[in-house]
Order: sequence, then structure tokens, then C-alpha cells
Amino acid sequence: MHDAKSGPVAPQELFVEENIQAEALISAGDLAGAARQLVEIIGKDHSNFRAYNNVGIVSWSREAWEDAYSMFKKSVTIKPDYTDALINLFDGALKLRRISEILPYFEAALKINPDLSEVRVIRDGIVAQGNGIYNSERGLLVGAYNPRVDEAQKLIAEGKLFLAMDKLLKIHDEEGPSAEVFSGLGVVSFYQKRFADAFSLFFESIKLNPTSRDNFLNLLDAAKSCGKTKEAKDIFAVYCKDFPFLSSISEDFDAA
Repeated sequence: MHDAKSGPVAPQELFVEENIQAEALISAGDLAGAARQLVEIIGKDHSNFRAYNNVGIVSWSREAWEDAYSMFKKSVTIKPDYTDALINLFDGALKLRRISEILPYFEAALKINPDLSEVRVIRDGIVAQGNGIYNSERGLLVGAYNPRVDEAQKLIAEGKLFLAMDKLLKIHDEEGPSAEVFSGLGVVSFYQKRFADAFSLFFESIKLNPTSRDNFLNLLDAAKSCGKTKEAKDIFAVYCKDFPFLSSISEDFDAA
């Protein structure tokens, strides 16, 4: 998520210090405190585009994807060339599979300010790739929100493994393969001590989305439990070449 950038403050931007304080609270993990501060700002200034963007960041941190998307859209409706909110709106559209909805916002921003390089790159990517942008590195990193998968994950957290497995298998049958479903099934299998199955399922998830550090760590945990540590290391090494940011978990694999 992109916070407001420092730099010259536009004359129409009000409650700058209050927004900075809210952003500090977000960075510190005090989402409730940030939310209170932002509600107060918006109560005094209904057109505070920076505050709406920050509310969106709070919602995103709480995994309230729909609310976040709405707040980012509200922010750019007020200030169409607000780069931070536009980038956040892009991430929201990736998460919710709504890329086609946001192109007009990027076109409008570039009409106001053709020099917005980040906005232009995103606009050009949307035009060139269409729905294929969901499979770009950024699209995979942001991930897709599927409320049905979310329900299954809650069942896993509650220890209702068989119910979660049934739900995930039904999603797979009705919607087709997805990294999220394979990952969820892998977690269920791991908790059921079917470690070889968990290893295979995490690997299938990685094939569809090789950007998830958690999936690689889950793969390693399953591998340790079923004697496939070398295979896990080999898989990680292959994908790490294409996605260097995965090196942040290299120590886990080196220590295995």
C-alpha cells in the first residue's frame, strides 16, 4: 500500500499534520487509533482525499477488501490525479478482479497531468494485458480475493478441517484450479498429518502462484515431515531465480 508521499503540500490539502499522525499510527499497527483520527478529519473536511486514501489503507490492513477499494475510489474521485490512491486502487482492482472498472480513472488522471509516470505505466499495462494482468508478478503478489475460499480458511482456523476440505473441493470443482484452493487443501492435509499430500498440494499452489513466501515455507514444513527436504530446496532454487525477492526466506531453506 502507498502512503501519502512527502513533499510540497497542495494548497487545497487540509489537515496535513493530522493525516501524518494517522499514517504514523497505521505504521505502528494501531489501526483503531488511526481510524478514529481519520473519521475525525473526514467529519471536518468531507473532501479530504488523503484521509479517504488512509481509511482505505486501514481497511486493506484489516483485509476488508471491498471497503478499501471503495475508499481508494472515493479518494481519486475527489482528486483524480492523486497518484498514491490510484496505485492503491490498482491493487484493489487486482485483488477483487475489477481491472476493467478502473481504466477511466487512470485516463482521467493522465489528462490532468500527463507527467504521472507511475500512473502511465499502470494504464499502459492495463491496456496491453487486459485480464492477463492478473497473472503479472504484481497481480500474483496482491492475490485474488475469493469469499468462498475465505470462508474455508475460517473453518480451518476453527479446526473444522473436514468441512473446510469439502468446501475447498467444491470450489475447485465449480471454479477450477487456483493457488488459494490448493494452498488451503495443503494446510488441511498438513494438519491431518498427510504430509506427502500436503507437499504435493503446496507445490501445485506454487505452480499457479510462485510469489507467495508462505507457500514456500509451508512446502518446506511439509517436506521436512515426509522426507522431501531436498526436493523442496530444489523447487525453491528454481523459482528464486525468477523471483529474487524470495531470497528473503533463503535462510529457512539453507537451515533445513
